[in-house]
Amino acid sequence: MAKRKVVSEHRGTLAGITLSTKGMAAHLGITPRFLQIKVKDGTLPSLGRGRFDPDATTTAYLDFIRLGAERKVGSESMDRLREEKALDIRMNRERKAGQLIMLTEALAVADDLTGLYLSSLTGLPARITGVPRERQRLNGIFDTERQRLADRCAEKRTALLEGRAAADPEAEDDAA
Repeated sequence: MAKRKVVSEHRGTLAGITLSTKGMAAHLGITPRFLQIKVKDGTLPSLGRGRFDPDATTTAYLDFIRLGAERKVGSESMDRLREEKALDIRMNRERKAGQLIMLTEALAVADDLTGLYLSSLTGLPARITGVPRERQRLNGIFDTERQRLADRCAEKRTALLEGRAAADPEAEDDAA
């Protein structure tokens, strides 16, 4: 076993003492394997194979810990990025499962259905009666209703695009 030198008391350091890998790891409170990894990646200094200067190695280890803490505190943008990535993954799963659709897809379906419904109203007066005067009267009623429905559908569509709730048409009907 190597001779140990006396610790310098006036500076409070371990000047002149070298520690083994096991001793240095115990001094730092880490495993010998972790110490070797940090030496290999250049984070911690070594005096050669299995020999360490306690002052230099402790200082480097404290710098490594401090830098890690600063990175952790300053990683809010990385946290946001991880959250966004997780949200993208979750949304893709829901989309594949049929639980989520794009707003543009939903609006396209709503537009198609609205158009089909409104155009079906156009032919109803002719199917109801063959009397020209009665057909004209029904056309007026259906035109008014088609316009009201088209306006409400347009309001709902705009509200969806703007991300707000549209006015409740039943509440308007009850008030009238």
